[in-house]
Amino acid sequence: MSASIHIDLHIHSNYSDGLLRPAEIVAYAGKVGLSAIAITDHDDLSAFPEARAAGEKLGLEVIPGIELSAIYAGCETHILGYLYDVTNAPLIAFAEHMRANRIERAREILQRLRHLGMPISFDMVQMRAGQGALGRPHIADIMVEEGYVFSFNEAFQKFLGENKPGYVPKMKLTAEEAIALIHDSGGLAFLAHPGTGTTIEAIEALIEMGLDGLETIHPRHAPEMVDYYRGLARRSGLLETGGSDCHGARRGEMMIGTQSVPREYLEEMRRHLALTNFSESA
Repeated sequence: MSASIHIDLHIHSNYSDGLLRPAEIVAYAGKVGLSAIAITDHDDLSAFPEARAAGEKLGLEVIPGIELSAIYAGCETHILGYLYDVTNAPLIAFAEHMRANRIERAREILQRLRHLGMPISFDMVQMRAGQGALGRPHIADIMVEEGYVFSFNEAFQKFLGENKPGYVPKMKLTAEEAIALIHDSGGLAFLAHPGTGTTIEAIEALIEMGLDGLETIHPRHAPEMVDYYRGLARRSGLLETGGSDCHGARRGEMMIGTQSVPREYLEEMRRHLALTNFSESA
């Protein structure tokens, strides 16, 4: 299968916790021969207009995408949304609320770090984030630059990761709310990287809530896991998606386009939506 019919439907920009601007992502995706991408920033829609405009200039398709942080049975669950209506008012309002919440969360994290002897100003973090949404990666980068930790990973492992002294939980939807929000905006809801800790019981519950598909192809899915989740998707009548989950080259490698995700996944999504819309209007 040639690269020209590969796609990447899981990429993060600097509007959430990625390093690259949307236009830079599109340029790189075009360079490696992808035919379509989705920027799936965490709880944020801001990257799409810039990415779509850049894609139109290069002849690269950019579809609407988002990754919602949710909770099911006390565990964090990530729900990918695709092909939603970008003008949907409730979805836009949710994203705006989450952006404001991230600012308050960042301020609280900085306050905790200050008490731990690491005074970092909010202005420094804001400058680092630029036009993007403030987040822990920006704080971690500054912690490295200021000499408080030796590496980005150390910042999370010692201070910013879950249950660490600088950690502040972020607001999350329930999984059912996340799926409903995507559906109500006309999109499709997929469980992100199920092989990273989601139990089969949880997947079955999410299917009952209306989940449309599984992310079968992901860098953290070994080949046997890909086969397993593809089989599960077929048995359950679910769609499939896949992508690199690229956040930029922070760990040394640009992941965009490194997963062999077939274009057919996107076409199946469109066929499913067309059938759904037809049956609703009949």
